Amino acid sequence: MDLGKRRAGVDLEISVTYRPLLVTVTLIMSILGLFGCSKKVDLDESVRIQLRKAGSDLPKPHKIEFFIYFPTQALAEQAASRIRYEGFQVEVEKAAKGDAWLCFTTRTMVPELAALQKIRRDFDAIAGSLKGDYDGWGTEVEK
Repeated sequence: MDLGKRRAGVDLEISVTYRPLLVTVTLIMSILGLFGCSKKVDLDESVRIQLRKAGSDLPKPHKIEFFIYFPTQALAEQAASRIRYEGFQVEVEKAAKGDAWLCFTTRTMVPELAALQKIRRDFDAIAGSLKGDYDGWGTEVEK
């Protein structure tokens, strides 16, 4: 699920009750979105912001959990081998819902944005090559 996705079309509802400024701003934002000029939501930064708001001490190491789903146990095991090679702890288990298999991956690390973005790219690539889906990460608040 990508929170930064936008609709491809431009919807304009113009009514005499709308303020001209609001219509102008909406139109400009829609046009910029068509040309890729709108700022997309960075999911990793969003989680870091929520951690900071919850009082987490971000410079401290956190036990971070990553979730990668695969359609079969065999594909999940292949991914787990690659991920373990990169120094992560990995358990393969049946997903809580449906027929998918989960690579439940953990690493204790400082949740630095650049590192988390690299992990996202790497896990997206592994998941994509094995018909899987990287579903993000989470951690508990560290005080």
